[in-house]
Amino acid sequence: MSVVRFAGKACRVAKWGLLLLFFSSSFAYANSPPNAKQSNVTVVLSERSGLYEEFGDTLGRLLSSAKISYQIIDASQPIPDSGLLIGVGIKAATALAGSDAPAVLNVLITKTSHEKLLHDFPGRTAPPGMSAIYLNQSVERQVELVTAILPGKHNIGILYTHVTKELDEMHQEVKEHSLKLQEQKVDQSQTLPEALQELLLGRSEMLLALPDAEIYNDSTIRNILLATYRRGIPLIGYSAGYVKAGALCAVFSTPNQIAAQTAKLIVKFNGTHILPPPEYPQEFEVKVNTQVAASLGLQVKDAATLHDEIEQALKDIP
Repeated sequence: MSVVRFAGKACRVAKWGLLLLFFSSSFAYANSPPNAKQSNVTVVLSERSGLYEEFGDTLGRLLSSAKISYQIIDASQPIPDSGLLIGVGIKAATALAGSDAPAVLNVLITKTSHEKLLHDFPGRTAPPGMSAIYLNQSVERQVELVTAILPGKHNIGILYTHVTKELDEMHQEVKEHSLKLQEQKVDQSQTLPEALQELLLGRSEMLLALPDAEIYNDSTIRNILLATYRRGIPLIGYSAGYVKAGALCAVFSTPNQIAAQTAKLIVKFNGTHILPPPEYPQEFEVKVNTQVAASLGLQVKDAATLHDEIEQALKDIP
């Protein structure tokens, strides 16, 4: 199994050093004392474990190095009504959407989840409002992964429960790459096993997993992986965990990468007090399960090569 990060250990150390130096200089004007009673930034975790805690730890280190006042709390604790609040995960994001917090930046939630919160809490559309760094990758980045790792295949199978903006964007993107979507809806009239069976028996040459918790979750992923494997159809996941479980590959962003992006947005917010529009992760990684590739008889590029090809393809877009 291969995975590309940004560089080797030495490069990572150098990168973090430069990153911390950038934050220190960018935050030079923010002189809140270390023991300030009121935090400028409140990080609200959905839970103190896993990806949420990893994100909180990294962001905390960056803010501490920049001498920015902050606190980390749980979603069940009282929510401050001032400053900038960072909602980490859907539980925290939901709690903040219904609170009196003036400015909210959500992270580690999908685009669909964030847009649903804006729909459910329309008052959040007023400035400074509520923005996000999405957990999922842009449609362009996902399609570039597909074309880079499976260049001879053209039919992309997709399961979905609801039509979303991303699905509409996917239609346009695959068309521009001379690809075709093979779609199957999962609803009361057609269960997940039935929809998956019909999709795999059709013209699908791969299954592209979208971050839909009604389809892809802990109770379903094993059966989905088994079904695709038996048909010799690779599953393209959306997290490192899926690749470890048996997906062929995935493009994703780590909590550390999203934390660094969050810190940059805090720099801008401190200067403007305006939240930027929601955005996708800027940095990403690619992971490939070479054992699965071999089992399916696929000759695939390594993770580093795929990362570079995706990055270059996106730079070349006008």
